[in-house]
Amino acid sequence: MRALSGYFLAGALASLALPPIGFVPALFFLAWPAYHLASAPNQRAALFIGTAMGLGWFVASTHWTAHSLLVGDAKYWYLLPVAAIGVPAILTCFWSVAGALAWQVARTRQGRLLWLLAALSLAEFGRGFIATGFPWNAPGYAFSVSLASLQSASWFGLYGLNLFALGMALAPAFWKLDNRNLAIIAVIAPLMLTGAGLYRLASANDAASGNNVARGNNAAKTIRMVQPNIAQKDKWDRAQRADNLAGLVSLSIGEKPVPQLVIWPETAFTGFLDTNAGLLRETALAATPFDGHLITGILRVAGKNRLHNSAILIDGSGDVQAIYDKHHLVPFGEFAPFRDWLPFVDVIAGPVDFSPGGAHQLFDIPGYGLVQMSICYESIFPGAVIIGDTRPDMIINITNDGWFGRTLGPWQHLAQAQMRAVEEGMAMVRVANTGISAMFGPYGHMLGEIKHGERGAIDVAVPPPIAPPLFVPFRHVLFLLTLSICAILAWRLDVKATLRQ
Repeated sequence: MRALSGYFLAGALASLALPPIGFVPALFFLAWPAYHLASAPNQRAALFIGTAMGLGWFVASTHWTAHSLLVGDAKYWYLLPVAAIGVPAILTCFWSVAGALAWQVARTRQGRLLWLLAALSLAEFGRGFIATGFPWNAPGYAFSVSLASLQSASWFGLYGLNLFALGMALAPAFWKLDNRNLAIIAVIAPLMLTGAGLYRLASANDAASGNNVARGNNAAKTIRMVQPNIAQKDKWDRAQRADNLAGLVSLSIGEKPVPQLVIWPETAFTGFLDTNAGLLRETALAATPFDGHLITGILRVAGKNRLHNSAILIDGSGDVQAIYDKHHLVPFGEFAPFRDWLPFVDVIAGPVDFSPGGAHQLFDIPGYGLVQMSICYESIFPGAVIIGDTRPDMIINITNDGWFGRTLGPWQHLAQAQMRAVEEGMAMVRVANTGISAMFGPYGHMLGEIKHGERGAIDVAVPPPIAPPLFVPFRHVLFLLTLSICAILAWRLDVKATLRQ
């Protein structure tokens, strides 16, 4: 039990490599449990080690998800331990299976360690898809520590970076098992990728990197990002709705001239599109005193009582020009799997499930081009933030991280949006209720920011997209090829080590 506690602590300390802390050497803490997993006497022991290591990683980095139970009147505070441990425990299952599989497939300690690298990388890939996916705080986000290392996402995407980050993490274990060549390669590979990233940044033109924004160019594509900073407990209070909307309008028109596109966050208009058309039109006209457009989050009901979390585009006449319904819903947040079998699920997910969006089209905004909308955590899925084959001119993500207070969550969510901008090679505009609102350029440069917990609005010029990076046409192919090479090396290493015995 003492050893398992140590493996748990090692996993927890290793997560310090993730944003917002970004202490990349902390990844080496994973080497200790990985070494003992490779040396485990049986598969059961390997399973326990992988579980303890993974639970430490996920408890330390995703415990903040329980904070939503403390928002408002906090009457469900007694479920806090369930939420704080339950989500990490589910995510840990992927690492548990990877540890047990690596031990079972290989016959030698070196082979098991290399298979563990492949199995964990595959498990992280699966975590992005299985049960609708939740690829939050994957090891590859350690590459967010600098713009140079972040450029690697333009080639390999997050899942490929997971493999490189985990390889670096296991380097001391390879060294301990007398495979110094693999240890050196595992450390040098991320450094080489960072060097290539430096070259990529040096080759970036001013328009795409955002340098022109600082000089005030590209004014025709300037947008206003509005962050009202309304506490979650006050947001849906009907007695405060008029004041909240007035505050949004004031921020939208407070500084002149007003850009041709104003963006409000997720469910900024606290009402239903279907039953508040008059109030919505009145509010939109006040917020857009020009021949421009407003994007706001709103709820709506369509068809046979299908509830949608939506974003709408409103023109200067107050008319709704386009609607985007969120496609990727949050399990136990916007819908409840197994609702009929879980008696407490209404407490967590509410009594009514949202419905995913159906047909989709890009917002076509005069002067700005085609816009891919996304809502909340849709920005965390590599290769899936753009729906369809048409390449847009920018990505706009509206979100509400007010549920999570000043925990690690809002900063982690911000870093994930930044990586999506690099993967897709285009601007990512992120507008949040309580923060952090920011715009990232195609190379990941932060071009404007409203800090967490601040109320305000900023105008930022949108840089044009760059030529599609390698990740765009190939998506996860390069990762899968690299994973295949890793698996082949693991097999050959295991065979050679077996023959020498």
